Amino acid sequence: MRTITRFILVISVFAVSVNAQIVPKVSVGFFGGLAFPTGDFGSTSSVGAGGASTGFAFGGEVGIPLPGGLSVLGSTTLAFNSLSEKYFQDASGSSSSVSGDLGSWTTIWPMAGIRYSGSFTPAAGYYLQGQVGLLFGSTPEVNASQGGYRYTAKSASSSALAYGFGVGVVFARVVNVSLRYSGGQPTYEYTVTETISQPGFTSTTTYNTKNDHPATMFQLLVGVTF
Repeated sequence: MRTITRFILVISVFAVSVNAQIVPKVSVGFFGGLAFPTGDFGSTSSVGAGGASTGFAFGGEVGIPLPGGLSVLGSTTLAFNSLSEKYFQDASGSSSSVSGDLGSWTTIWPMAGIRYSGSFTPAAGYYLQGQVGLLFGSTPEVNASQGGYRYTAKSASSSALAYGFGVGVVFARVVNVSLRYSGGQPTYEYTVTETISQPGFTSTTTYNTKNDHPATMFQLLVGVTF
């Protein structure tokens, strides 16, 4: 009986050892930070201007290691960028202040790709990554006034192919600091209502529009990896 028990224990230890070598250690990370709009997304006067201000981003990622310092990477990032007051001022040609709710751009970036990791020292490493995926975006929901003008717009949603790349530094294999760039070009269909109110006069005009609004941004992120 003891011989059988010892045999089973030896087989079990051997199986666990082999399994640990065959099954790669999956890493899971969570991060948050700032989202800096670039190009048309941050512009207030270009043809495809988005008027986005600096905002916030957070998300998570899963990595499956491959040989040679490579890993398969899947991630999802959610970003919020409020609509800037200057966007309205440039559109109206007036420097008057804007009151009310300007709303925010919302973008979701589910992506997959490859990461290459290396080491500076035993306690510090780096990585480079490239990804492709999708961008799901929503336009700001606006209810704002400027002088005698009032603007309203319901939020509209769209999606597009997306891409991203980035670099990062990892400390003690846990703390992750990265700079990432993401981009996509969705087309939105939305309705804007403009109401002009003057003493003894009120006029309302509705515009149905369809525009490309490229969304590009740098994300400065800090997180932890397990």
